Amino acid sequence: MGRPASRGYPWGMTLVQTTDVSRKPAPGALALTWAGWAASVSVVALVTLALHVTPHVRGIGFFPVLRFAVVTPACVLVAVASAFLYRALMGRSPRPRATLAAALGGLALLMLAGLAAVGPSGLVAAALPALLGGAAALALLIPRFVERPRRSRVGTVALIAFGALEVLGVALALSSERVAPRGPEGLAFDIPRELFDADSRFLTLPSGARVHYVDEGEGETLLFLHGNPAWSFQWRDLIRELRGSYRCIAIDYPGFGLSEAPAGYGFTPREQSLVVEEFMERLQLRDVTLVMQDWGGPIGLGLAGRRPEWVRQVVLGSTWAWPTSRSEPRGIFSVIAGGPLGEFVQVNFNGFASFGIKNGVVRALPSDVLDAYLRPFRPLERRGIAAFYPGLITGDSEYFAEVEAGLPRLADKKALLLWALQDQGFPRSDLERFQQTFPKHRTVELPGANHFFFEDTSAQVASELRAFMSPGPSARHGSGGTSASH
Repeated sequence: MGRPASRGYPWGMTLVQTTDVSRKPAPGALALTWAGWAASVSVVALVTLALHVTPHVRGIGFFPVLRFAVVTPACVLVAVASAFLYRALMGRSPRPRATLAAALGGLALLMLAGLAAVGPSGLVAAALPALLGGAAALALLIPRFVERPRRSRVGTVALIAFGALEVLGVALALSSERVAPRGPEGLAFDIPRELFDADSRFLTLPSGARVHYVDEGEGETLLFLHGNPAWSFQWRDLIRELRGSYRCIAIDYPGFGLSEAPAGYGFTPREQSLVVEEFMERLQLRDVTLVMQDWGGPIGLGLAGRRPEWVRQVVLGSTWAWPTSRSEPRGIFSVIAGGPLGEFVQVNFNGFASFGIKNGVVRALPSDVLDAYLRPFRPLERRGIAAFYPGLITGDSEYFAEVEAGLPRLADKKALLLWALQDQGFPRSDLERFQQTFPKHRTVELPGANHFFFEDTSAQVASELRAFMSPGPSARHGSGGTSASH
């Protein structure tokens, strides 16, 4: 039998045709876009984290230009452009990775130079770690995603899920930036008369603060001091109920509501307390009943400890006046809400203000009431203060020690203690300390109310205030007090 012909090649040799399997087809535009977007998902998270952990004054020290709604699209655009650039460099540069890294580093430095030229003081320091970290991350991730576009099914699903969350986050952030229309006579925002039926007044103090307040009715003076996140609007129902018998004044602290702070103002509770003192001095308010909730307590009691002769009696609810440990519930809240997470939620989405108000009321607030609560915090440059104050619960122990030291000067004052039993931030131990501080107290427990107790029980609170203000038997406020539960 003969052997098969070898087509002219030596006996026993065959020709094997081979192809270069190491060469891959160049990724198309769609694949490059996917690679850039996939890399951007991690970079957005890294840059956002860097912006919020870089040391700065929490909340009020955050620059709105660095917010999530701006940073996320910028990261996506740079990442996609980097993917296309890297593909071009692969065919032209002997070291495409190094060239891409140099280009991204140069872009970061160029952006920093632009921020230094047109931005406010401190912006470059705030943006530096995020920009350099983002550039380094893209230099590492883009080559990997371009050269190896195929990923596991789990990895692809994870990228799509996180990417969708980022897109949703941008949409929510942009929707939170809807600013309320300006009000009449130059007011920063409109206050619906049907919700807050009171005339806005302004007073410029010698310190430079321009304070917004309402002053309704005549008679003995009630001075209402609000908390956070809130403003004088929170007292609207009580003012409407009581202004027929008493002079009701409610003030916005600088940075809250419609009040404006002077240059260099630090927004600390001590400064706010001094502003209230200055306000009372200008209006010659004396023999005043202080009505205080949340931060209104330490702000108002700080004033009362310095000027006990100005204060006739006090009304306290969901508040405190002493240092807080980080291990107790209020302290844990301070660490979380006053940290990077709380700041991220508030400055980007106005989320802490919205959640705090909704969660602090038992009933469902009407949408127009919730909107009015949030209006002062909608402008980007004014929402950070709501994230600033939670951290001070544990962070400003010096001021709280000062307030606590002044409490003995108020021991002879009558006190009405309105205690919302559903407010976990202010347990019974705080109530008991106030009962010891003010021997002539009356306690009213409110089992159906939460932090903003006047929203759930406005009629009852107004009735208790009337009874408290009216002359009555001394036993009503005698030693040991009277406890009432409703």
